[in-house]
Amino acid sequence: MLKQYQSFLKIYILNFFKGDGMKQKKFWRNHKIPAKTNHRILKILENTKRSQGFQTEERFMKALENGNGNNPDWYKGVSKSTTEQEKNKIDHIVHTIFGDIFVQIKSSEAGANKFLNEMNKSHLKIVLLVIKRHYSEETIREISFLAIKDKIDYFRNKKPSC
Repeated sequence: MLKQYQSFLKIYILNFFKGDGMKQKKFWRNHKIPAKTNHRILKILENTKRSQGFQTEERFMKALENGNGNNPDWYKGVSKSTTEQEKNKIDHIVHTIFGDIFVQIKSSEAGANKFLNEMNKSHLKIVLLVIKRHYSEETIREISFLAIKDKIDYFRNKKPSC
């Protein structure tokens, strides 16, 4: 097994003593990561992001369901969106006495900004929540209910146009 790496080690040692060995094009030409490996790495990163998104959504559901009587009077419940609603950028539906409020959950500001840039008027009734990994259930519940209440107030105070 050592014989397989001898030529690599010789090249590396020679280049190391010429400098740091990493700046030379020849070193990188000889030691490129194959394209298949790059594709696999990108797939792993994509799956990790998707998994993080699912975990964040689960934490949101758990936080709202475990309110222990501390939920607002207007709150009736929460449910997962249907497949059709998922296509319309809706992750969850919060049921209130004023009607249903749609919720889109992101785990980063970058994801939230991307969503806002793609958002159009059809997403007006969607509440966008950024839930960080370190947020406690209480924090998630607090920011969720504040944002939902703001959206309810916005629609209740909006005057119909003639």
